[in-house]
Amino acid sequence: MSAWKLRDVIVMVVLAIVAGALYRVWDILYNFIPTALYAGQAAMTGLWMIASVLVAYIVRRPGAALLAELIAASVELILGGQWGLSNLTAGLIQGIGAELAFILFIYRGYHIVSCSLAGVLAALAAVLQWYFQYGGKALMVGTQVSYVIVALVSGAVLGGILPKLLADALYRAGVLRNFAIAQQRKAMAR
Repeated sequence: MSAWKLRDVIVMVVLAIVAGALYRVWDILYNFIPTALYAGQAAMTGLWMIASVLVAYIVRRPGAALLAELIAASVELILGGQWGLSNLTAGLIQGIGAELAFILFIYRGYHIVSCSLAGVLAALAAVLQWYFQYGGKALMVGTQVSYVIVALVSGAVLGGILPKLLADALYRAGVLRNFAIAQQRKAMAR
């Protein structure tokens, strides 16, 4: 694995800023879900993991998932994120969760399984924060279980598979020809 290049850093920051702005939009939409509809809230969980998987899948460098999620969380906070400094905690633990999936594949396996697992582990981190910081532990066990299941599925689909599909579409459009995603695909085609 080669060292970070300036273009990797630039694309990471740009994509994380865009994701952070989207996170802020999702914050607003989240407010329209009734508080008692925990499964609906859990269904949105994966949307806040997009930066980590998208950036890691494109640049394929150690630390990309964590850094991207921290930057996105910082942008969300700066734009008025309703959770205040907890946004940074969320960015940190969700970024670590996603990063762990890529570590398990020794930063060599960038595919549907690693991306889905990254989304699931990031969502698991979000669930832990929800449980301890946002009152999840005060709910009935059935509500907790349904929240966890829906959040993990959301993490896999919206936080793992969706960013992979976005990056694949960008690759097919020729936008990512100078990044690790393209170099590794060329090597696999030989």
